[in-house]
Amino acid sequence: MRMTNTAQFHWLHPFAMGPVRRGRRFVLQEWERGVLFKDGRLDTVLDPGAHRRFGRGFALRRVDVRPWIVQVPTQEIPTADGLPVKVTIVGQARVVDPVVFVTASQDAHAALYLNAQIATREIVAATTVDQLVAARQELGDALTGAVRGLADLGVALERLELKDVIFPAEVKKAQAETVVARAQGLAALERARGETAALRNLANAAALLKDNPALLQLRLVQQLAATAGHTVVIGQAPLGA
Repeated sequence: MRMTNTAQFHWLHPFAMGPVRRGRRFVLQEWERGVLFKDGRLDTVLDPGAHRRFGRGFALRRVDVRPWIVQVPTQEIPTADGLPVKVTIVGQARVVDPVVFVTASQDAHAALYLNAQIATREIVAATTVDQLVAARQELGDALTGAVRGLADLGVALERLELKDVIFPAEVKKAQAETVVARAQGLAALERARGETAALRNLANAAALLKDNPALLQLRLVQQLAATAGHTVVIGQAPLGA
């Protein structure tokens, strides 16, 4: 797997370790923790505030404990049903153990990125295209839990999400055709319901007229009253009768 410079993936660049001058006062901000070394060995972890060391051989590593953005760029991964999709992952991480974060890895950010990339490939490769479409929330939960080695890096993942899922052109076309077919089916169903209701009304009217023939003549009179230029004779006996 090819590794790329993690700076472009929005990792927060860690502070470099620097010597502490004897007797000089230094300040840690509220969002910082200080990992202090004495002659190359871990001495203590400093909380925010002003500090001073009078001995020699001290070195300080500042660690920012605020959450930072984790972004794994677009990867093309085959799904469980063999279709390649392109996915982009985003989330947040934060330092929970400054000592482990500083001492366990040369670059904890790069290690976290690699673990997130591997977890993404594992999850997507075990998921079908239909599941990617229908269950992105559940996949985000599974992806967050699938990233291994977090405790070994001194970090915690607050959340990972599938930001973008790009399907092959043929899948997009099939999805569009499915949406169109569904819309056409709903339209046909509504037309059928309307026709059924109209036939039901006609049947009810026919049954009513069969039991009350005079209603037909009254309805005819109502229709004629709304128009002009008609001569209608109702109830006259035929000539010669």
